[in-house]
Amino acid sequence: MPKINCAIYTRKSNERGLDSEFSSLQNQEDACKAYILSQAFNGWEYYKTFEDGGISGGTMERPGLQALLEEIRAHRIQVVVVYKVDRLSRSIFDFHKMMQEFSKYECNFVSITQSFDTSNSMGKLTLNMLLSFAQFEREVSAERVRDKLAATKAKGMWVGGVPSIGYDLKDKQLVPNEQEAATVRLIFQKYLELGNIMAVAEWMNAQGHRSKRWKTKKGEDRGGKPFSHSSILKILSNPLYVGKMPHFTAQKIYPGKQPALISQEVFEAVQAKVGNYKNGLREYRAYIRKQTLMADQLFDDQGTPYKLTSTTKNGQKFQYYFIRKGVHIPVIQLDEFVLDTIRRADLSSVDLQADSSQITSGEVKKCLKQVIYVKKGTNCHLQIALDKRVFLDICRKYPKQVHVPTNLVTPEIDEETLTLRNEFYIDNVTSTRLQHGTAQNILTVRQLNESLVRGLARAWKLKKLLEKGLTTRECEKASGMNKRNFARYIHLCYLSPRIVADILEYKNPANLTLRELMNLAEGNVDFKIQEQYWQIS
Repeated sequence: MPKINCAIYTRKSNERGLDSEFSSLQNQEDACKAYILSQAFNGWEYYKTFEDGGISGGTMERPGLQALLEEIRAHRIQVVVVYKVDRLSRSIFDFHKMMQEFSKYECNFVSITQSFDTSNSMGKLTLNMLLSFAQFEREVSAERVRDKLAATKAKGMWVGGVPSIGYDLKDKQLVPNEQEAATVRLIFQKYLELGNIMAVAEWMNAQGHRSKRWKTKKGEDRGGKPFSHSSILKILSNPLYVGKMPHFTAQKIYPGKQPALISQEVFEAVQAKVGNYKNGLREYRAYIRKQTLMADQLFDDQGTPYKLTSTTKNGQKFQYYFIRKGVHIPVIQLDEFVLDTIRRADLSSVDLQADSSQITSGEVKKCLKQVIYVKKGTNCHLQIALDKRVFLDICRKYPKQVHVPTNLVTPEIDEETLTLRNEFYIDNVTSTRLQHGTAQNILTVRQLNESLVRGLARAWKLKKLLEKGLTTRECEKASGMNKRNFARYIHLCYLSPRIVADILEYKNPANLTLRELMNLAEGNVDFKIQEQYWQIS
């Protein structure tokens, strides 16, 4: 009789009692082991126990459950045994997903206290009924918790969690933290002075002020981060600081039991300037536009305006001009390129006294009419239109330079407008990395194709499995791949080193997909032939 590996899964929703001598998890495990032993005549054998203590059944993000699913995918488990169905999941949707996963890898499921057979329609109906009640119980519990939180807030009490900056928690009550309270008052004061949230955030960070520090239950230090636009806006808009208790979910505000840190007059004066979140967001966008050279003035050759967007990586913010079809151009690099073009304008034929080589970005904004970004494949050019009178008035203020900038740009002139045209080259027209042009007016736009890099990394990881002495079949099981996909990934390990270097240095052709790269690696073993298809210059 073939051996059938049986895994036990146990779960408890909260951490209460987990450290006791005999916990609920141990009770579930002992009962399941006894059931497996009773099925020894069918070849059942205990394999391993997977447990999740203090985690809700309404989520799939459970370490023990994920480890169990990995073992099932590796075909090491044939039966999963639980004490009750709701130990595995309290969500019908999640449970059906798991049942599909079990079926895919030929794994059965048994609940020892609720006998049913999922191989027939009645068993499936019984299972769905049990799950419906489990989900109903979870939702009723959630409603009960929400009602209790609302009632607690209505009494002006803090419901728990990390207190807001300016307060500490003592005997379940908010008490002022004088050092943090001074920081909160300073934020309100500075906003009334500066009238700009980002300006307040920058000033606070420059003075060394940081957000609230707190410790987790495990003793880990958290918080203490620089202030951002959102964190300052949250503080300025929080009625907590005038002695009230907000219930944001119900959009209600109750009298609070905590002392006020800000006077009602100051708070109302700030609210009159901040307004709601949308006004704050408009203020933030206005601030960002002021920091860029061509906000609302950069267009494509069809007259479509470029908009501003941003992203954050490793705590650093990057801003882009973007337009349809995913074209993103880094703000700083393009602004510098346009500014450099204007500074190299040859004004000798217009005004012998004018010199644009020292003009600042703020002065350019005063005379800039529009910039048209014309793109034809990888060959592009900018048309920079300036108000002729204002531009020349500004340039006359600067003394003529002895060292004339190289590669001067000759302007096109009419009665009111002075237009500069500067050509440049783009390596990858859909990318987001841009390096400022040299004297030859070359802008290099490059992008790390994450899909290709992930494909290479996965291929090398699979190759390491082979190098450990595993068979191809064992590698396929460990990676969860079929034979065809495994072979296609392995072929990526035998690409030309020059091609791999190009991918890691953002030099890959535009819009190249991982499938096309696999086809190249699979169809051509010779490096020279690969490089010919790659068109390495």
